[in-house]
Parts: sequence; C-alpha cells; structure tokens
Amino acid sequence: MVVLRILRIAAAVALAASAVPLAAQSLSPELKALEEQLPGTLVNDPSRIDWDSYGPEFYAESIKDDSIPGGGAARRFHVNQATEFIYTAGTNIPLIRSVKRGDTITIGFWARTVEAATPDGKGVLRVRFQEDSPPYPGFGEETLSIGTEWGWYEVTTTAEQALSRKTGIVALQFGRTKQVLEIGQAIVITGAGSIVGKAVPKPQPQAVIEPPKSFVLPKPLQGLGTVLNDPFDRDWIVAASADSGSAEGRDDSTIWFGKATRLATTPGDPAAAVDALVTINSAIAAGDDITIAVAAKSAEVGEDGKGSTLGLRFIAPAAAELMSESSIKLGGNWQLVRLATKAKRDLRPGEAAVALRIDGPAQGVDIGPVFVFKADPPAQ
Repeated sequence: MVVLRILRIAAAVALAASAVPLAAQSLSPELKALEEQLPGTLVNDPSRIDWDSYGPEFYAESIKDDSIPGGGAARRFHVNQATEFIYTAGTNIPLIRSVKRGDTITIGFWARTVEAATPDGKGVLRVRFQEDSPPYPGFGEETLSIGTEWGWYEVTTTAEQALSRKTGIVALQFGRTKQVLEIGQAIVITGAGSIVGKAVPKPQPQAVIEPPKSFVLPKPLQGLGTVLNDPFDRDWIVAASADSGSAEGRDDSTIWFGKATRLATTPGDPAAAVDALVTINSAIAAGDDITIAVAAKSAEVGEDGKGSTLGLRFIAPAAAELMSESSIKLGGNWQLVRLATKAKRDLRPGEAAVALRIDGPAQGVDIGPVFVFKADPPAQ
C-alpha cells in the first residue's frame, strides 16, 4: 500500500516529543526524501506528533505500538466532557512552509476511535485550516466520522486566504463529543488534491439547495420564502453525554416525510444533554430575513399535558457565534417550532447551522423535518 511506504519513511525521523521545529522553508534530508514521493509540496513536519493540544476536562498522551500504522506512534486524546462547540478541545498541527491564497491544500492522517458517546460508537473530528492568532481566520472546515479501526483520512480544499509559516496550522477539533481518539502521523501538502490514490473532485456547494422534485412544502410553511436546506437530509452532527443521551432515527407516518429523530436523556443525571447540529449548506447574505421551522413533539408528557423543552439556536459554530435563540416546552402532539431572525453578516455555505438541544435528566423529543427559509424579495 503506497501510504504505508510514505509514512514509514517519515517515521524514520523518530516521532519524538523532543523534535526541533524545522527552519523556515527548509527540509531535512529525510523529509526531502519523503517529499519526493508526494504528489505535491510538503508543508508540515510529519516526523512530529508533539502538537499543541487544549480543552476543558481533557488530556493528551503519547503512545507507542508497532501495530500503529505509519511508524508505531500516535497521540491519544481524552475528551472527558462534551461541550456545546466542537472547537473547545483539539490539537494543532503547525505548518513549516507558507500557503498562498488559491493553493490546493490537503491533509492526510491516520486515526481511530477508542470509544465515543455517539449512537454508532464512532468519533467526531473536524478539520480546519487556519491562522493560530486572533481572530483565528480559517477555511475548509470538514467534519469526519472516525471509525474504531485504524484508517487513513484526507481532507482537501482551496486556500481562501494565505497561511503564514509562523502561525499557520491545521486544527483538528473534537470537543463536542465525549470520546477518546488516537491520531497518528499526519502529512500536509499543497498543489495536489490527494496524498494517496486518485484525487476525487469535491462538489462545490450550490448557492441554494433545491428541494427534490417530488417535494411538496407543507401548507403551514408555504409563503415563507426559499428553502435553504434539504429537509430530507437527516445526517446531522449529534453529540450526547456518555450513557446519558441518545439519538435514534424512527419511522413515523404521522409527520411530514415519515421520518423523525428521537433525542433522549436518561433519568438521574442532571448533566445529561443531547445536541444535534443541522448545517446550512447555502449562502446567506447580511440582512436576509431567516425563518427556521422545526416539527417537534415531546416523547412523553405529564398530567398537565406538557413535556420536554427543546432549545433552538441559529449559530455560526466555527466562530462561536450565537445569532439568535429560542426555547419551547413541547406537548405530545406535533407542532411547528419557529425562530425568525435577520442575518447580521454574510455567511458562506456551511458556515451557519441550526442547533437543537435538550438537557437535564429524563428529557425526550421527537424531531421531524427541519426547514430553513430565506424570505423572497418583494414582487416588483
């Protein structure tokens, strides 16, 4: 396998925490030999895994085992408490060469999940290319699902800004899920869309995601504007506290499109919580009138007919920006939870999201379709 040969050459440099950063724009003979095998220009030092790491209720450790692909060493990251935002815990891979705006940049790395408080047991990790200095501008965010066996993961994007060799990094972020991840050797290159195998062009987000042709907008939602998301897509990012929260897909003929997701917390744990993030893969302009509409009901209700409380937020996760929020105590019948707001700034495709949350013990809600609308301009 080509990737093993590439990575083991880099491993000969010894994955030691005492490694010294390379001089600007220079490569050691070992890394020059590695670069000759790569399809692009090497912009990090793959011989190092002593990356800066951070996070609350978090610690990292180095591990060595001959069975670890790429040289027998990795970093193990323990996220002991999930937080609302994924960037609150992570590790930063420094760059040793500058990246120009417009460059194709690719990172590839070995990783596996030891354990994760997710419905499928897979870890959740986001890659972001950025400057490690305020206000931490970046680009190319992509969230990956990390399996329980060692696997090779790649993310490719086009640099939307230049990255300095002094402050440029690739951030691997994983704070939204209680989990233990292991990350081995990493390679970052420019000038090629893949490190191993044939590059597959990534589809570019559309300005507006059009609903399927068979789509019929429910009557209560007609006239709200243009749909910015695909309400059939239920591949949400879910974070739940270990053993205290879950997310389960369900068939439900009583709600539009016949699908629902049950978010639930178990009794007895006051810190239990479940979060679901619905990314908006359409552009939003400053001043756009936005309406979020979520079909929801409480899984159980009390004698007063009231059930669990659903929190609804309009956010820009990467910027830790809360743009609008609301919450409602649900009943046992399906209802539309709405949040009307106005975009305060331009938001690129994938930059904004709808965040759904339940917290506290013994909470449960069923979530049907999620709709995001942009109001149409007045007719002339």
